[in-house]
Amino acid sequence: MIENVLNDFLNDIYLYLTGESNVQKGLLVKKHSENLQRHGEFSFPNSIKSWHQFKKLSGCEDSSLTLLKYLQKDDSDFVNESKDWHLELIKVKQDKGRIYMFLNRPKSIIIGLRDALNNNNTISRIIKEHTGLVTCDHKSEDDNCLTSLRLKYLAVAVDRLYRIFAKGKDCPNVFITLSSLQMKEVSHSVLCGTVLNATTGGKEISIKADDYIRMRQNEMILIAQHKYGVRESVQEKWKQFIDHLGESAVVFELLQTKPCRAVKVNFECSSAGSSKGAAFVLYNCARLEALVRSYNEKVDDGVYPPLPDFDDTDFSLLTHEDEWSLVFNYIMGLPSLLENCVDISEKTCEFRPHLICSFLCSMVRVFSQYYRKVRVLTEPRKHLLPVLFARLHMLKILNDTLKTCLNILNIKSVSQMYIHFYCERSK
Repeated sequence: MIENVLNDFLNDIYLYLTGESNVQKGLLVKKHSENLQRHGEFSFPNSIKSWHQFKKLSGCEDSSLTLLKYLQKDDSDFVNESKDWHLELIKVKQDKGRIYMFLNRPKSIIIGLRDALNNNNTISRIIKEHTGLVTCDHKSEDDNCLTSLRLKYLAVAVDRLYRIFAKGKDCPNVFITLSSLQMKEVSHSVLCGTVLNATTGGKEISIKADDYIRMRQNEMILIAQHKYGVRESVQEKWKQFIDHLGESAVVFELLQTKPCRAVKVNFECSSAGSSKGAAFVLYNCARLEALVRSYNEKVDDGVYPPLPDFDDTDFSLLTHEDEWSLVFNYIMGLPSLLENCVDISEKTCEFRPHLICSFLCSMVRVFSQYYRKVRVLTEPRKHLLPVLFARLHMLKILNDTLKTCLNILNIKSVSQMYIHFYCERSK
């Protein structure tokens, strides 16, 4: 089972305010993703009118009354009550008709990282299991056309997302098709949009899948050489590396758009595609891998002591704002992301792997910003080691989170790629 501590915390808030559990949460309580120092991690309206849908709060006739006054609560009551919640608050403030809640970051970091360790292991195990619940319409297109290539990639991503959330033997089969007519005939189906030529606006039929992948491989070579300083090699590993990068770019480009919508591919200007985005994601994955590898090598050389156990690490030392952003928005945010990627019930069937692409791009932007600001592998001085250990644990879990997302999209992790030329800074 995947733990979602942020969702559990939201349940705690609703139960405290409304007396109801397992409610349809809607947008009343907002989770913040930026300006966390100023606005906290969550907020909600302090107007009683906003909460009239709940029975406990529907009897108030004075519409000018604030929610907290009606409940006869104040800021300190919230903080004290939260000591028994899934996450603890350290501060609550009222401002311009809203209640802003600030989490106890050190305690939340420990809970979030520990849950992520279990979640990443659970997801890795689940997506290896065969369910047979997802089938694909392979007959409606030329197998080597770009639209069929998108269909193939989408089928894998949908299958892996479905494995994570499929419960029991009563889960309906899902059919992925290129035909809207066939979609109407099957109750649980996913429509795969056509791949269009961005220049002509028409369906791309002249450029085949193999040619398209080779085009992106060539682009990735240029990006790797010019932007990241990678040197070309005649070794077989270099060829495998570029082949992998090229197909990864194609996966990103074809899956970053909502499945039912058409994808416009620009074959004349690589910047219009997603090659740069895919390269940036994988490059930062390589940075993470190189950091961990470099640390382990220095442990073997006697420079650093071995990494202490999780329970023996002082995570209160993770005080940099980017560290909290990485933990709160991405490590702790992964379960909510995956839940948002799947909406299947008796009447609905929707999968949103494009959200994973957006999540990855956003995550590596924050990590890259953090990497430029903070030197993780510092001098091996005794007083610097505790924060180094905390950061390394956090970054290892961030790397696992990144690899979990890549795995769902069926993109190999950078640990399986040719990365010896990356990350000179970490050596």
